[in-house]
Amino acid sequence: MRGRWAAAAIGAGVARSRASAAADQQAQAYQAQQQQAQKQIEAQQRQIEALQQQKQRPQQEDLTQKLQKYADLKQKGLLTEEEFLKLKTDLLSKM
Repeated sequence: MRGRWAAAAIGAGVARSRASAAADQQAQAYQAQQQQAQKQIEAQQRQIEALQQQKQRPQQEDLTQKLQKYADLKQKGLLTEEEFLKLKTDLLSKM
């Protein structure tokens, strides 16, 4: 009878050891997945920031070009001072 109890105790110990090893592997796999997900999030954030910067540059250049165009029209006498100031104020308020 003692042999059976000893065998059962040894078997239980082996089972616990295997379960612990499996749990450790699962924890490591979970951590690896979390790290990979964090890297993907950071990469996506960098892409979003780059796209936002690209979007802002053309708008600023466009405003500068429009302002230059209005100044040229004013210089040629096609816009009055009031019209120029109104257009300029509208453009600058969009920035």
